[in-house]
Amino acid sequence: MLKIAVCIKQIPLIEEANFDATTKTIKRDGPNVISAFDLRAVSLAMELKGQHGAETTVITMGPPQARDALSDALAMGMDAAVHLEDRAFAGSDTLATARALALFLKREKFDLVLLGKYSLDAETGQVGPEIAELIGAAQITGARKVEIDGRTVRAERESDEGFDEIEAAMPVVITCAERVAQPIKVKPGAAEEAKKKTIASVRASELSENPKDFGLAGSPTWVQEVRVVETPKSECKFIDPSDPERAAAGLIAELEKSGALSPRVHKRRSIEPVRRASKRGRDMWVGCEIDLEGRITRGTLELLSRGDEIASRLGGALVAFGFGGAIARHAGLLTSFGADKVIAIEHPALEPYTPEAAAEAAATLVKMHAPWGILLGATEQGRDWGPRLAARLGLGLTGDAIDIELDAENRMVALKPAFGGNIVAPIYSKTFPQMATVRPGVLELAAPSEKKEAEVEIARPEVGPPKSRLVKAHSLLDTSIVALEGAEVVVGIGTGVGGPEGVAQVAAFARTLTAAMCATRRVTDLGWVPRQLQVGLTGKSIDPRLYIAIGVRGAPNHTCGLKRAQTIVAINNDADSMIFERANFGLVADWKAVLPALQDAFQRPS
Repeated sequence: MLKIAVCIKQIPLIEEANFDATTKTIKRDGPNVISAFDLRAVSLAMELKGQHGAETTVITMGPPQARDALSDALAMGMDAAVHLEDRAFAGSDTLATARALALFLKREKFDLVLLGKYSLDAETGQVGPEIAELIGAAQITGARKVEIDGRTVRAERESDEGFDEIEAAMPVVITCAERVAQPIKVKPGAAEEAKKKTIASVRASELSENPKDFGLAGSPTWVQEVRVVETPKSECKFIDPSDPERAAAGLIAELEKSGALSPRVHKRRSIEPVRRASKRGRDMWVGCEIDLEGRITRGTLELLSRGDEIASRLGGALVAFGFGGAIARHAGLLTSFGADKVIAIEHPALEPYTPEAAAEAAATLVKMHAPWGILLGATEQGRDWGPRLAARLGLGLTGDAIDIELDAENRMVALKPAFGGNIVAPIYSKTFPQMATVRPGVLELAAPSEKKEAEVEIARPEVGPPKSRLVKAHSLLDTSIVALEGAEVVVGIGTGVGGPEGVAQVAAFARTLTAAMCATRRVTDLGWVPRQLQVGLTGKSIDPRLYIAIGVRGAPNHTCGLKRAQTIVAINNDADSMIFERANFGLVADWKAVLPALQDAFQRPS
């Protein structure tokens, strides 16, 4: 019979967020709930139990009130519950948390370990891959579909362009996306029955004799301070929508006056052509990614742009590295954005990509060269293998950073958002190389130098047999619409468009503007557009000169991805909608009434 473990995290309600000023950690003594993605993991466990038969155990680590979350999971049908409860665990970062969970999971020899894709309090998805590395298991992150055939797991894994078909042999660690399973409705009386069940308690000393494995002592990252970020607000100029043609003409006039219709003139920092010498302990490494069309991603170029600044200050070199021969073919582009050296890592286990092979190969080179820091994209792929590398080397990793700074002592400071972006914490690392994944769209591109030259190295480290296999990659993106990354004009879709028919009308409008298209999380949850077009807290950040929001409510978990948008136009029939607090121009109207007129106005010659 299958043994399935589900690791859950209880998180404070966003509105109840509090921080301990001394320990710089989230205070969890108020109301807590099971993180939304973890609920999907519980649902998947119940589905697999019904299909194949299984012993299911729910596990959490936390203070005494965490038992309430375990009781909730038992009420949903989980067979047993385990509470890792000890003050020694307090203040654990992702690696210390993964270490504690991994020690228990490895001891119990589970076939499947399920977690949510993200933890919504700190927007971190590192624990799953770190557990997989620490217990030596295969991993599938962001699973949206899971099937079991004997000891083989077949799954669809969310990717940056669509989804991948994956096969892996048990044991497997799976992090669950929202669409992997429907939430469980607790039956009447189940909650009361669950409270009568025994919850096993595990202390730190039962997992390790070394107290420095857990808590603050076992955490390689630490928080310097906590900054509360005020949500930016704009002075919205409302346009009378009663006559759609007049309203459209008026909006166009306002946009022309504000400069929102003119191509943006970028004042970008120039890349110096001088080639810097590599220095052990001083080099900055940047992980490079290639899309399904074989192109270097814009996010890679953003990371190189910031890495170039950091390398110059540190007095070392900027090293661009990636997997497969295509990296070497793009050496000229990578060099123009600052790379002093390009390392293409080649091995049959890396083509196609697997997170286990990527982490193992990169770890060999990192130990050999000892860079000062490593930056990876906070993309599906970067979040997939980056945490595994950190766990393999025992390194601190800040995930989903929105900026990278150097302090007065030349330490990396990764700025990490939490609680809908209302809080930003500067995160430091005690370990070298210092690591961070950075969200695409938040760093400025530099002006490339065609005179720059770099060394190109083909590295072929030893790599063991991969534990998983990429069967096929699929793209879900509409190539008839401008790509979202780096788009100057973006049209945003909210649930106010009503459904797929409304989405099609807005897409036609976007094509008229030669604009990209994005959506709120609620829209992607409904399946109206691919999740890859989601902008916001658990989506992407964009920096268009013009953003047109159609039927968008404007919740903070969406608008936090719009902080660098220059001009925002909002069309919504609710005058009290939050989007108008961020918009520069607003039309309180039914979008169907004004969009045709607006489309005609944009098509007329200026």
